[in-house]
Amino acid sequence: MENQQHTGSPVATAAKAKPAFIDVRNVGQVFRTQSGGEVVALQDVNLTIGDGEFISVLGPSGCGKSTLMPILAGLASPTSGDVLMGGEPITGPGKDVGVVFQQPALFPWRTVLRNVTLSAEVLGLPKAAARQRAQELLDVVGLGHAGGMYPYELSGGMQQRVGIARALLHDPKLLLMDEPFGALDALTRENMGLELLRIWELSRKTVVFVTHSVSEALFLADRVVVMAARPGRVAEIHEVQVPRPRTLDHMSTPEFGEAAAYLRHLLGAKTGD
Repeated sequence: MENQQHTGSPVATAAKAKPAFIDVRNVGQVFRTQSGGEVVALQDVNLTIGDGEFISVLGPSGCGKSTLMPILAGLASPTSGDVLMGGEPITGPGKDVGVVFQQPALFPWRTVLRNVTLSAEVLGLPKAAARQRAQELLDVVGLGHAGGMYPYELSGGMQQRVGIARALLHDPKLLLMDEPFGALDALTRENMGLELLRIWELSRKTVVFVTHSVSEALFLADRVVVMAARPGRVAEIHEVQVPRPRTLDHMSTPEFGEAAAYLRHLLGAKTGD
């Protein structure tokens, strides 16, 4: 069932169409090994992402999820195919993209506020405006009081919120998140999911969120892109109908459970939560 949209389950009905923003067209990525061989990481990946849409990318290890992210960010060029943003080819890193990694990678010698303003320094943005924007974003992520603190004084979840604020500082149109909650404990991970949805409701950025968790993918996204094992390709696109704003109670409904079971079946029941 490659490149199909599943609409058969109670939680998988057609979503309202959004204007196209990201077009991934026949993207392939091949890496050469030290022995001279080749590894096909991505093969004929096609995906259209709507403006303001929240997409989760789900798949087993080695399916190319994290290979796709730097291509979307303009940090790597595909071996074949094209990626367009707003109709224009992505040819390199730009101000329209923000990235959040699994580890927040904060500089320990910089305060929280100065960690958030780092991207402004790199991009050469006005300092005073950047500091004001950073403080506003810290307020949004619930850390308005922590600007003068240092990373070691924060919990893992709080550090990841700083990472999200930093990624949003330059007001990107696209937010890429590569397993940002993977290192957190289960309770903190759920709370961060709720926090991310709250921020997304406020900003309506286009979000591409890579995860290994079926439940997390369903809970957060408008659509779940299911990747097949290597060579990585889109096996199915699963449209999610869960009322917004969402609460953790939605994850306990029979409909949610059925949709999760269906996605686990697609993945061969090898993806854990």
